[in-house]
Amino acid sequence: MDLDELLDSLLEPHAVTAADDGDRLVAMRLANDWGVGVRLHQRGSQRRWDVREVTLRLLDQDASISGSDVRDLPLGTLLAEARRLATRSAALDAAPGAQPA
Repeated sequence: MDLDELLDSLLEPHAVTAADDGDRLVAMRLANDWGVGVRLHQRGSQRRWDVREVTLRLLDQDASISGSDVRDLPLGTLLAEARRLATRSAALDAAPGAQPA
């Protein structure tokens, strides 16, 4: 699964899955207007994540994105939340008896 597929299937406020290469894919809905996808690569411990890819998408297919729209997004906060969700997902996967994501 890639970020586009995860965003296409996003029905909840967020979703996290493990990619085939071990990266975490995090998709989030922002105010029901935006879909934000982040590919994170784990570096060292469970709490260290490098951002590899960010995908922004307006959920209204008839709308367009302007530069000021993107500048208004709280990207720092969104990346921090993606890292938090990835950390939680990795910890759950590492728990004894856990099923792979």
